[in-house]
Formats: sequence, C-alpha cells, structure tokens
Amino acid sequence: MAYEIIAYQPEHAAVAAELHAAGQPGTFLTSLGPAFLRALYEQMAESALCFGYVAVESAEVVGVVTGAVDSGAVFKELVLKRGHRLILPVLGSVVRRPAQIARIVQTLFYPSQIKPEPGETEMLFLSSREDRRGQGIGHALYWAFCEGSRQRGYSQVGLSVDVSNAHAVRFHERQGMHLVREFRIYGRTFRWYVLPLTWESPGHETHQGS
Repeated sequence: MAYEIIAYQPEHAAVAAELHAAGQPGTFLTSLGPAFLRALYEQMAESALCFGYVAVESAEVVGVVTGAVDSGAVFKELVLKRGHRLILPVLGSVVRRPAQIARIVQTLFYPSQIKPEPGETEMLFLSSREDRRGQGIGHALYWAFCEGSRQRGYSQVGLSVDVSNAHAVRFHERQGMHLVREFRIYGRTFRWYVLPLTWESPGHETHQGS
C-alpha cells in the first residue's frame, strides 16, 4: 500500500494527539489528558515556530512528525493563546496527581536542559500507527523533517529520547544521530541527540512507501 508525505496542517491535530497518547503512554504530556494534547498539536499546526509532516494513505493519517525552532517559545504560545482551555484539564491532572506540579515546573526548565545550538531545529514527536510500524513510515517522516529543516536554513536537528525507550534509541542512532549529552527530567534519564544536516543518507529523500 502506498502513502505520501505531506505538510502537517491544523486538520491533522486530532490524529496527531491520538498518536501521541498511544505512542507515549505514561509520559508527562500524555498524563495531562487528551484536551491538553489536542490543544498542543493545534498550536503547533498554527505556530510559525513549528512545522511537521504526516504520512497519508487513502486520506487517512498513518504517521506524523512535528518539531519546532524553539520549543520553549511554543509552550509559551500555548499558554497565552489556549491557556483558558487548559486550566480545567491541567487542574484535574494536578488534583489526581499532586506530583504533577513538580513536573510542570521541570517542563518550564526543559529548554535549559537540552541547550539547543543556534541553527538547530528540535524534532518533538515522531510516530506511526501501531499497525503500520515496520513499513518505513517513521524513516520517511524522519527524513522529511530533516529536509524541511535544511530547506528552512537550519544546519542540524536535535531531539531528546528517554534512555529506557530502547526502540527509539536504536532508531535514531541508525539514522546517524550523535549523542551530545544526557540529562535528568521527570525522574528519568534522557539523551540529547543531534544530526548535522550536511550528512547524507540513501533514504533521506524517501517520501513515498509501498
């Protein structure tokens, strides 16, 4: 079955939020609830600081990648433009789990943890539908984001990975990403990887699959 890679748009936000919840259960952002995730992906679709791509097959989204040129600024935009919609979901999450307060504070300091370099984009989320994994969709979306970063004038792509997510660690290392540092957040160890965009890959222009 063939799919095509197209630019991420506002109408893809709901599916992106669903893929995030399914692909990252138990993580902090997922724990804030579906309303928060939907608002986040709507904001990323509208923000000039973000861009991304989706894999579409027969008008159905089967994978997504999103990223930003400044993730800290994106979260500030989210609070300023959609904060009124997020008060109740976030408060409900805090009431159920008071430890969420500390995790919210840690999130505010996330940009200082990753220490992005000038000319660097950050890949925030990459996933495909569970029943479509192993078909090259993640690979195609990954390189679409890298090429999109290059076309926008950026020199490298960075991303953070939980070290306990062995599958993600292997995937990004196979793409040629370099480990730059490890850092702690939410009580877990994360790795910050970087890919210089001067590097080439045989698959970096693959925008269709079969």
